[in-house]
Amino acid sequence: MEGARFVIENGIKVKYNYRGEIRTGYIQNIGSSRKGFAKFEFVGTNNNGQITTYHTQSGKKFWKTINGKNVPVINPAE
Repeated sequence: MEGARFVIENGIKVKYNYRGEIRTGYIQNIGSSRKGFAKFEFVGTNNNGQITTYHTQSGKKFWKTINGKNVPVINPAE
């Protein structure tokens, strides 16, 4: 949980759609994969702000998680 809290405190806040709900997530770049894709730590929260997931992702799966489709753009939340 210490790693997840670090990402929340130092990462980029984003909004993403999860099962029809807009959730808040936090991302932090941790380098790139062997294939050259950016690799990120991702922390997802529920509507109460509680951490629900913490993992690393890269490539299509990451972009689909935060954008709903494979668009390599980070849109920070307010």
